Amino acid sequence: MLQRNRLQEGEVQAHPRKIDYPQPALEIGTRQWIVVGLLLLACSLALTWPWLSGRVTIPWDAKAHFHAQVAFLAQSIHSGQSPFWAPYVFGGHPQIADPQAMIFSPPYLLLAFLTPNPTFAMVDGVAFASLVFGALGILGFARDRRWHPAAALVAALAFAFGSSAAWRIQHIGQIESLTFFPWALWMLERSLRLHSARYGALSGLFAGLVVLGPDQVAFLILVTLAAFVIVHWLTGEARWQRIRSTVRPLAAGALVGSAIIALPTLMVLSFADGSNRAHIDLEEAYLGSLHPSSLITFVVSNIFGTIGPPDDYWGAPSKHWPYIVYTYVARNMAIFYTGILPVIGIITWLCRREAYSRRLVVLSILFALMIAYALGRYTPVFAALYHILPGADLFRRPADSVFIVGALGAVLAGFGLNAILQRGEQRLPLLADRALTGALVVPVLAGIGMAIWLGKLGQATPEIIVAMITISVSFAALAYAVRHARSRPMQATLVLALCLTGDFAWNIRPNHSTALPPEDYTFMQPDKPNETLDYLKSNVVQDATRRDRVELAGLGFDWPNVSLIHKLENTLGYNPLRVAHYGAAVGARDHVAGWDQRKFSAMMPGYRSPFANLLGLRYIATNVPIERIDPALVQNPLPLVARTKDTYIYENPDALPRVMIVPEAQAVDQDALVKSGIWPSTDFRRTVFVEPSAIPLPRRSLGGTAKITNYSNTTVEIEVSAQRSGVLLLNDVWHPWWFAEVDGMPAKILRANGVFRAVVLPQGAKKVVFRFEPIRGLVRRYLLKRGLIQGDGTPPA
Repeated sequence: MLQRNRLQEGEVQAHPRKIDYPQPALEIGTRQWIVVGLLLLACSLALTWPWLSGRVTIPWDAKAHFHAQVAFLAQSIHSGQSPFWAPYVFGGHPQIADPQAMIFSPPYLLLAFLTPNPTFAMVDGVAFASLVFGALGILGFARDRRWHPAAALVAALAFAFGSSAAWRIQHIGQIESLTFFPWALWMLERSLRLHSARYGALSGLFAGLVVLGPDQVAFLILVTLAAFVIVHWLTGEARWQRIRSTVRPLAAGALVGSAIIALPTLMVLSFADGSNRAHIDLEEAYLGSLHPSSLITFVVSNIFGTIGPPDDYWGAPSKHWPYIVYTYVARNMAIFYTGILPVIGIITWLCRREAYSRRLVVLSILFALMIAYALGRYTPVFAALYHILPGADLFRRPADSVFIVGALGAVLAGFGLNAILQRGEQRLPLLADRALTGALVVPVLAGIGMAIWLGKLGQATPEIIVAMITISVSFAALAYAVRHARSRPMQATLVLALCLTGDFAWNIRPNHSTALPPEDYTFMQPDKPNETLDYLKSNVVQDATRRDRVELAGLGFDWPNVSLIHKLENTLGYNPLRVAHYGAAVGARDHVAGWDQRKFSAMMPGYRSPFANLLGLRYIATNVPIERIDPALVQNPLPLVARTKDTYIYENPDALPRVMIVPEAQAVDQDALVKSGIWPSTDFRRTVFVEPSAIPLPRRSLGGTAKITNYSNTTVEIEVSAQRSGVLLLNDVWHPWWFAEVDGMPAKILRANGVFRAVVLPQGAKKVVFRFEPIRGLVRRYLLKRGLIQGDGTPPA
């Protein structure tokens, strides 16, 4: 370690200690900062090369969810269609209101415009480039504060490649939220310090970009920025004058930020209100807590076997623990590791008086609060904030705050390392020395104790040795950097950059959670053959009346959303946010990776059910015989039409057409119908059950014919022939943002048969057009809530 700032026991002080006058900050010019930026890019390229070269690719959610979303976005744009509605998952999904659809992600939207078929390396590269962009914001913040370039570069690398930014790179949406945080903080600090409306507007811009992905990371970033402003108001003299001086910059930021987020946020909130996930209760949120033992990973990255086969992981929760740990988090979520050099900087800073001065104290407090927040049920902090902070009950995983722990930790590390390097001495103050010793030794000892307790000492020992080597090398590099901090600042910067890059290259190396072979995902590439998908695509009928749906059940974690890429209309998918009435009717859950995750409902008790026929569910692809999923099929089986390497494929020959003209309609409470699953009649070609309305319903009409003439993402055109009225039934998911016209005149879309769309046809109708219009839908919702219109769109009587 750095030399201790105290005399050895029994040593006589021969000379009075000299007074340590603070040295002036090191002057670093623009050229040197450009070099620092280039070093950041070089280190980033080295750390991300396994992905950029195509040797590995980001797995799990990055593929199962986000790659499919980006592919759909790109394909829609290049085919001239709107990406606002996707007919290929959950029977139809409002992409424009889904924060994970990437429509409002600037870097991914740009990628979608550039290529119709984004590759794995392209999508991965955008994620890493976004983090590097955020790291450049750290450098800007550091330059303003006249940090030593070595401290600035360590902080930037720690932000981009430490903690959850590295371990949870597969959660692309949260990565995108994190990316803009340093820029928002930098611009906010400038705007408050300089009383500048221009920088206030820029802070609003970047804060708005954060909120475009309204996840828990974005929420906690907003809390952090708000706390930064409040502390600026409350600390120092002339409090009211300080508050008044912030009016212009904050107003400018609010205007710009609101302009960016207003429409997307209204759409998301409107969707959430009618989705399966309008509120998360406290007990459910507790399941996303981190066990306190995860704090050991601040120092020993892989002590629990996070890098390695899943069965070898022995952290909490895992099968190796002797009791149940009531958390439900993936192993890569429980890692705090942000590098040893940053830990040295953080502890050093927290032991300095400056850390608790006016504006800066908020960063230290928030760092501690975010750690406690991540521990969820194990501290009172999360429960208190859950009840105090408006919006906290919208999110289900306190472990997400580790993203903010990593970002704030990087900033604090920069402050601490800058203090060490600017002083240019080989000694640490006594308090910092002891605290640093404890912060590095206690986790190692705790890890050894836990390994002995659980019989994992043999597995843990190599990782502890690696940690000790990393600590030693980091202190040696820091000692060298301190020695040359003022005489050779760029050389010191290079040494620390190489040290931390090497640290990350080994301790957060590509692993099962962050990097898998691209060959595992060839079925996600439109131009690569796959026996199962090829069969479905060649046999699905999409003509004037039929549009067959498929179901992919239990084929693996990465399969449910593959229908977005291959344009198969799937009854299920992978998304934590779904249209509520559809999910209740089908029994759809977040995911259906395993066959045992396919749960049915009262409305759809199995594959041989009236509702399955209404869906037009023609083909079911499973990884097991279908009778294991739906035991009722033992007595009345569906025909097995194909057996591929991946799947059993069954056909439902009773699937109904997508569009029909039904001669008779009856009013039925749709929610009650979905809940009970009891049909008044199952002759769906004769009778349709629609929501109660003031519209006269046809009785015993002659029916007619209907043909689909155009079917795109957001427009459906149907040619009809109904000489004596009738009801046009379109077996697509009803959503309030769909609107209809009959022969150019507006017509109300009735919710029918639980989840579908119906339009009452006047005598002699010729053409019906359905259009997805989200902005019009938002306006309609507002007018309905204010009582300015009735359900049919007319003014109140």
